[in-house]
Amino acid sequence: MGHELWLVKGGTMTNITPIIGSISWKSNIDELGDQIDFDIAYNDSRFHPKNPCDLGDMVILKNGDYEITRSIIVDETKQGRDPITYTSYDFAFYLNKSNAVYQFNKITADQAIKKICKDFNVPIGKIVSMPTKINKIFNDKKVSDIIKEIIGMAEQKQGIKYLMEMRQGKLFIEKQSDLIIKGTFKLAKNLSEVDVTAAISNPSKKRSITDMINSIQIVSNDKLILTKENSSLVNKYGKLQKVVSLDQDEKRSASQIAQNELKQLAKIVEETSIELLGDDRVKSGRLLQLKEPITGIVGTYLIKDVGHTISGGFHKMSLGLEVK
Repeated sequence: MGHELWLVKGGTMTNITPIIGSISWKSNIDELGDQIDFDIAYNDSRFHPKNPCDLGDMVILKNGDYEITRSIIVDETKQGRDPITYTSYDFAFYLNKSNAVYQFNKITADQAIKKICKDFNVPIGKIVSMPTKINKIFNDKKVSDIIKEIIGMAEQKQGIKYLMEMRQGKLFIEKQSDLIIKGTFKLAKNLSEVDVTAAISNPSKKRSITDMINSIQIVSNDKLILTKENSSLVNKYGKLQKVVSLDQDEKRSASQIAQNELKQLAKIVEETSIELLGDDRVKSGRLLQLKEPITGIVGTYLIKDVGHTISGGFHKMSLGLEVK
């Protein structure tokens, strides 16, 4: 069974795949939520099926029994007799479009995020323990940005990278290191699965020190607490410094925070793009292992963004990657 798009109205699910012209979906690590785009052929003939889609409706993209993502239709475009195009976003849409004020008084990062989700009726699938204490006022900020900042504070303190994504309408926040995937595809139902990385096309790689940080200064109450740096990178590329401000309670962790910052930032940034045959499990924020000898794309890569397209029943994807 191939990809299908189901429309949900109330308690009724309708398979609208037969009237869909094309489907594409994408995710980006800098944004919270997946996007699905699809179009429906326009025909004013009385024998042509009536378009059942409307703004606010839910659509679910499936491949057999596997649910890829579900989303809410937010945009509809009609132009003459061209196909009607729709854009839909998963439930993180409400967190991206809403502002709020929060004051957290020394509660853990995961508790703070759970509080936000409860206030905005966002179902939780799993949020791992993040013991970093949050003691801050967030004043009139986008809710998704508040969550990202809280996660960033936990990453800075603990030296752990987290992945945040929606699955089946629920929010998941997990350790990024637990989400290494191995994409596969089948040329035919009666053939065995093949690793998608065996058929890499259009590989491209760019290396840059533009975003490198090799020196960290920690300050508190306008006083310099300490400086940590990667001396070999400083000697080779010059000093590229970042200042991190801590409150009184965080001063005890200054050395660890500086070390964690260097661990994440003291490196040559390698940006890579490739095209592969499609696998529904490939989403931004996950990790993918690659070996492409011509350009030297070898190792474990972070998926920064991915776009999936289905045309003529053929599934392809374009990925933007960063070396882990």
